[in-house]
Amino acid sequence: MTDYRKRLGHLQANMDERNLDLVVLGASPDFQYITGAKVDWRSGRDLNYAADSVFVPRIGEPIVLGGLGNGGKVKDCWIEDARALGTLENMKPTVKAIMSEFDSPKKIGFGEYTYGSLVLAIASNIPGAKYQSVEGILDKQRMIKDSTEITKLRNVAYLTEKVMGKVIDELDEGISMHELTSKIRHLGRLEGATDISFPPTGGFCKSGSEPIGVFNYEPDQPLRPGTAIAFDIGFVYDGYCSDWGRSFYLGEPPEHIEKAYPSLMSAVVETTDVMGSEVQYTDEIYGSIEKICDREGYGDKLRARIGSGMVGHQIGVEVHEDPWLRPQQRQELVDGMVFCVEPKLWHMGEYYLRVEDMILIKNGRAESLTTYDRELFQL
Repeated sequence: MTDYRKRLGHLQANMDERNLDLVVLGASPDFQYITGAKVDWRSGRDLNYAADSVFVPRIGEPIVLGGLGNGGKVKDCWIEDARALGTLENMKPTVKAIMSEFDSPKKIGFGEYTYGSLVLAIASNIPGAKYQSVEGILDKQRMIKDSTEITKLRNVAYLTEKVMGKVIDELDEGISMHELTSKIRHLGRLEGATDISFPPTGGFCKSGSEPIGVFNYEPDQPLRPGTAIAFDIGFVYDGYCSDWGRSFYLGEPPEHIEKAYPSLMSAVVETTDVMGSEVQYTDEIYGSIEKICDREGYGDKLRARIGSGMVGHQIGVEVHEDPWLRPQQRQELVDGMVFCVEPKLWHMGEYYLRVEDMILIKNGRAESLTTYDRELFQL
């Protein structure tokens, strides 16, 4: 069971360190994390309400506010003082009443998803207060998942691989990238996903083609033999995200492509195996992957060499959470972290290959929450 009181305590401790009297979070990942209210913040902003928010004082109890249609959702959460708007016009007097509950806060922090109209409604009632962004104020707490969160991440990982198993089993010549991604979305919904965590990719790269970029098919161009197929897929289930990747080849792959994929897979699996021993920090993951790809003869095709060395990220309420897995960001690997390792091999005009697994740190070692067939490549 989620300990929301503990989460509130962490936030209020952070507020004390920053000398913040009040924090206001609009409907957002942090709002979900603190309240547990099932208010949809992922959809288009024009479908959400400026009033959806939680007011957290440095000392004392929070107040949660629901916009039109979300009153029942906020009243179902753990916070006792839950208020709701019946119309769109009455936000200002409701905010005024809420602000009267607090002792003239002098320093107020706003989350990055908070609507400007809500900020102005608050400011009109607290003349002379100072304001600042509190973007990232809960990142450190959200980095370590509790047992309930880990269960939810296991479940969304399982759902994702179940969907992709069906997609891959039915993947035939003639399908287009557009049709493929539409199918992925549809099957995800049928399995219970409430959303996608990012637009799905099922990208085609025809071997021996003109080197024009990562994928060299038009969106509606039919799949033909001699093509590498790279998947990057994520769903949302019970408020938590997945992020998954595998690659395949339609037809008989040339030797240099046939060997590339197991080399990439080895880099992920072997790196996962040494997390907690040889690899103890986030900034060491890229080096381990690069070393294995070099050993296998594919280091120069490692796409991370081109740019920042980014080979993954944390995952949870959001699909991309801190810390990112790159040489510039050092964070010890500790129990409760769940992140995605996602290196890619890219040979322009020949292939774009990716493997992505969701990894849990547990008892000082790494466990892969995604286990889809690591041997399957040729379709």
